[in-house]
This record gives sequence, C-alpha cells and structure tokens, in this order.
Amino acid sequence: MNPMSPYGWFSRRRTTLKQAPTSRLARPVLRVESGLRFTEILILGALMLAYVGSIAQPLFGVQLHQSIFAHLPLALLGPLLMLHLCGSSFNRDTPKWSNIVSACWPLLALGLFALAGSSFAKWELNITETYLAFGIYLLLIPFYIALGADSCRARSWAYALMTIGLLISLAALAGELARRSSGVQLHEIQYIVIGGFFAIYYASRNLLIKLLMFALIVAVAILNEKLTGYLVGIFAILHILLTAGWRRLPANWRGLYGIAALMFVAVTASTIAIIYVEFREYLPSGNPQVRFQQYGAALQQFAQSPLWGHAYLQGSGEVYTEGSLRLNIPTHSDILDLLKHGGLIAFGLFFLGYWKLFKLIHQAVKLTRADQLLQAYFLSVRFFQVMALLTFTFNPLLLKGPFLIVIWANLGIAAGIALNIRSRQAEAAV
Repeated sequence: MNPMSPYGWFSRRRTTLKQAPTSRLARPVLRVESGLRFTEILILGALMLAYVGSIAQPLFGVQLHQSIFAHLPLALLGPLLMLHLCGSSFNRDTPKWSNIVSACWPLLALGLFALAGSSFAKWELNITETYLAFGIYLLLIPFYIALGADSCRARSWAYALMTIGLLISLAALAGELARRSSGVQLHEIQYIVIGGFFAIYYASRNLLIKLLMFALIVAVAILNEKLTGYLVGIFAILHILLTAGWRRLPANWRGLYGIAALMFVAVTASTIAIIYVEFREYLPSGNPQVRFQQYGAALQQFAQSPLWGHAYLQGSGEVYTEGSLRLNIPTHSDILDLLKHGGLIAFGLFFLGYWKLFKLIHQAVKLTRADQLLQAYFLSVRFFQVMALLTFTFNPLLLKGPFLIVIWANLGIAAGIALNIRSRQAEAAV
C-alpha cells in the first residue's frame, strides 16, 4: 500500500466493546444477589401485621384474633407468597420442592386431614366453629420454607426477622405496662416477647446490650404473672447461663459440664414443682377447675376413638358450664385437641413434622458457629419453637390466625435457610 495514500494516514486502533448500563425497565427481571426483594419486604409487612394481631391485647386492649380482622394477614400473605414464588420461578430461582416437601410432609398431611374433615363439618354438617383455619395455615408451611431457601438472602432474613421480633417485644411490654392497672397481661405471647429479647442477647457483641436484654427477659417473666410465662422466663435464663459456661470451657471439659448442666436443670425443675405444690396460694391459679374439666372431657373423647379421633368432623369448641354461665370454648391444650379431634394419627403427624423442623434448625445452630448473626438467629428460633410448644400445650393457640402465621412463618423460613446451609455444607465437603 502506498504510504502517501489517504488510507495510510490514520492507524487503526483496537477498542474493547463497552456495555451500556442496565435499563431501568430491565432491572426488575435481573437476579438479586443480596438483600430482600420487594415482594419479600411486602411479605415481612404481612408478617408484622400478624405479630401486631398476636400482641393486640396488651398493645390496644382488644383481641384482634376474635374480630373481623382475624384473617386479614392471611388475606394479604397468600397473594404475596404466590406473586413472590412466581417471580422467583421467572428469575430461575425455583426452589427444590422435593427437599421442601420432604422437610414438612407430616405437617402437610395433617393440614389436609384437618382441612378435609373441617370442610365437611362446616358445609355439610353446618358446624360453625371448626379446624378449617388450622388446616389452611398448615398448608402454607412449604411456601415459608421456599422463602428461606435462598443462600443469597439468609443474613437479610435473619436480620429482618430479629429486628421485627425486638420491636414487637418492646411494643408488647410497653403495652402491658401501660395497661397494668386494668389487669392486662402477656398471656399466651410470652414466648414471642421473651424470644425477641433472647435473639438480640445472642446477636449483640456489646456487654451493655446483653445485660439490658437479660434484664428485660427477667422483667417480662416477673411482670407476666402467669405460670407459662414463669416457665418461659426460667428456660431463657437457664439457657443463657448454661451456654455462657459451655462456651468458656475447653473442649475436654464439656462432656462433664453437660452432665452437670442436665443435673442442674433436673434439680431446678424439681424445685419449681415443689414450690408450685407448697406455695400454690401465692402463685397464679392457672384456672385448674376449667382445665381439669376440659382435659378430662378431651381424654374421654379420645378414648372413644383413639386412632383418628373425630376426624375433625366436630366443632372446635365445647360447652363449659360454671354456675349460670355456659361457654363454648376450645380445650386449654392444643396437644389434647390433636388427640381429641385427630387421634393418634394427628398427634403422630404433628410431632413428627415438628421434630423434623426442630432437627433442621438444631443442625443449623451447629453449622453457623462462625457467623454470630446467623447462629443467634437459629438459637432464637430453636428457643421460640420449644417455648411455643410449651405454650400451646397449656393454651389454645393453634385456632387463632395471627398466632398460626407467627409460629409457622418463623419456623418455615428458618427451616428453609437451614436446608440451604446444609446443602451448601454438603457441596463444600464434596
């Protein structure tokens, strides 16, 4: 080529292709690598509303779970869950449904059992008060697990849920203190209130915050004036004290410490039983006349059909007579109600499903020792699960919409995160 020709006047330079910034219209369909999506934030809002419904008695002086707003959180939560999961599938974040169903299939089977019997009772036998809500809320558990089954958002979920728990605990305690003159107590919500402070105790590194959370746990246990509340508070305090000793000991002393801790817990439990027997007149009564009458009636009905009970074909309440009063109220024990309405089938499915969730969460406590936030989250959910079981063993919680969402959403999301952590650990080991 002639160097004097015009084609040789300019040398060619190789340039790399530039990528334009993502269009604002395209951003909603991109994968989110961290933080919570907009639909997940809306779901947290519906969960927050369920929390408010659970603490409405001390906070507002009303029982929202007995009003027309009882199932408002469910009405919001159902469409939001569907919208979120459809969006996740669109973004190719489809959860492994086989693992999810495997983690909660006994509770799904129980939900279908209760739903089938209660539907027939409601629309064919014209029974008003049924276990229909119990069945519907149980069937949401796999969707809660799917929410947590995303490794990118584990810490965001833990942070958000513990923050909500703390705010709700403070609001419930403030409400009780403001209404103390009217006799309002933290009845049936002690595991929620103490659980919120319990989570922040383990999540914080600041000694002053830890001492404040410990003081609030003790204050709630004392101010509650309910036997269940005393037990929840005692378990929280024992857990904190025994765990503190466990973590400070070298590994070769932990076996002996574990044996000593079990003996200490047994002695504490025996002491509590002796105090209750010897000083019952100074303690909250617990309405033994109502409970023993209902417990006896429930056991008699279970004995008539021990395998499947009444198959949820009868009403959820029973007539209790006291003087001139005739009240239609559920048994003061959801565990006995499982035996009464669903027999050994319902009882077995419930505890198998509850154990499977507990096992997942307990494994996650061990797998997250290197991450204080996640371990504090799983410690608090494990405590929440055990204390919720203690509470609804002596109270009818599993017929109330807001409580059902708070219990199953917390356990489901935690189980989903635990599933994901376990699968990642298994992949790393390979």
